[in-house]
Amino acid sequence: LDNGGPGTYSQLLILREQMSRLASDLQVAEDEVYPADYFDLMGGVGFGGLVAIMLGLLRMNVNEAIDGLLDVTSCVFPDDSSDVIDREANTNNLRGAIEGILQTKIVSLCALAWLTLTSALYAANSAHINHPQVFRTYSSRGSSLNPTILDAVCATISIPSHFLPVKIGLPRRQQAFFGSVTGANNPTRLLLDEASTMYGKDRRVAQIISLGCGL
Repeated sequence: LDNGGPGTYSQLLILREQMSRLASDLQVAEDEVYPADYFDLMGGVGFGGLVAIMLGLLRMNVNEAIDGLLDVTSCVFPDDSSDVIDREANTNNLRGAIEGILQTKIVSLCALAWLTLTSALYAANSAHINHPQVFRTYSSRGSSLNPTILDAVCATISIPSHFLPVKIGLPRRQQAFFGSVTGANNPTRLLLDEASTMYGKDRRVAQIISLGCGL
C-alpha cells in the first residue's frame, strides 16, 4: 500500500470493490471477508502502513479499516485546524488515535517480534534516509530494533513536515525514524524481496495487488 496520506482512503475503496466481488463469489456478506485470509504478506508506507497493520495484524475487514483510517485522519487533521502546523500536537494526536484502535482490538502494545501475522512497515532512519527500515510483525533472521506496534506505525506515518520523529531503541542507542522514505513510496519491490527471503526464491507468487494513493 503506497504512502498516500489521507488519500489512502482511495486505496481502501479499491480493495473494498475486490473484496465485494470475492464475497459475491463466495455467497457471503462483505463484512465476513477478511483480506488477512487471502494474502500471505501485506506491507505499506505512511498511512498505507497503518492500513497494512489494520488489515493484517488486527484482522479487520475493509469497512472496519476505513472507519479506523477516518478516525485517525480526523484526529490528526481536524476540519477546524489552522494553517500553523504544530508537530508536537499532531504527534500526540496521532499516537492517541492509533493507541485507541489497538485497544479497541484488544491488542497489547507489545513488541512486534512477539507477534506472528505477516505485515511489514517501512520508515526512514534519520541518518540513512535512502535506506528503508522495515518493521515486521513476525520474527526474521538477523537483528531487530523490536519496536512496539504503536511506535512502528507512528514511525512510518511521521512525515517531518507534520510530525516529530519517532525514537526507537534503548535510551543510549536510540535511533530516530520518520515516514519519508526516499524511493519507497511504493513498497512493492521491497515486499517482493521480503517474500523471497521468507518463502524462498523458487516459491511462485500467485498474485500481487499494489494499491496507489489516487493522487
